[in-house]
Amino acid sequence: MNKLVLVTSLYICALIPNFNLHAETIHWRRAVSNVNWVEHRATLPPFCVVPLNKQRAPFNGPSYRGDMIWGNHLCGQLAKTPICRTYFGNDRRECLSNTTEGYTYWLSHAKNPNFGLRPYLHTGLGNVYFEIGKKAEAIREYQLALKKNPKYLKAYKSLIDAFIDLKQYDNAQHYLDKAMAIKPHKAFKRRQEKLNKLVK
Repeated sequence: MNKLVLVTSLYICALIPNFNLHAETIHWRRAVSNVNWVEHRATLPPFCVVPLNKQRAPFNGPSYRGDMIWGNHLCGQLAKTPICRTYFGNDRRECLSNTTEGYTYWLSHAKNPNFGLRPYLHTGLGNVYFEIGKKAEAIREYQLALKKNPKYLKAYKSLIDAFIDLKQYDNAQHYLDKAMAIKPHKAFKRRQEKLNKLVK
């Protein structure tokens, strides 16, 4: 009987979008306040792991050098992201929304308009926006990523998924065709199969 009550309670919580729940009942701001990203290097991107003066290709190249200095802001926020995902409802959305600062700070401070990580940053920011329900903002970021690098496949994947989620199948097919022309990767073939089933 107790298991049934618990399952029913969790189901009801899932139906209430503004309901907040966390096993430890610690506010997310407190939970992420003492996170030291240096201690989480093993789970972070390569540019977070290596000191600036020892960065390897491509991060030491001319389109990266000079603007890598702002990366510590993003590395700090990326270390907090797994903690944010242990929350539900508004708490999760607010916590993840807070992590977008790492992306926006780096993008706004990078001086080189051709900075090599711009497509990565726009795509990562878009993924967070999409996760917290800001879908229009997410699509804008994916498109900005592709404007900077028309062959950036990660942006294509996220953009196609976003349009499929929004049932904008024509837009999804448009970008899927572009991506397949660049590289007919199995990830895009799977998306094509999914899209074909949806538009039948």
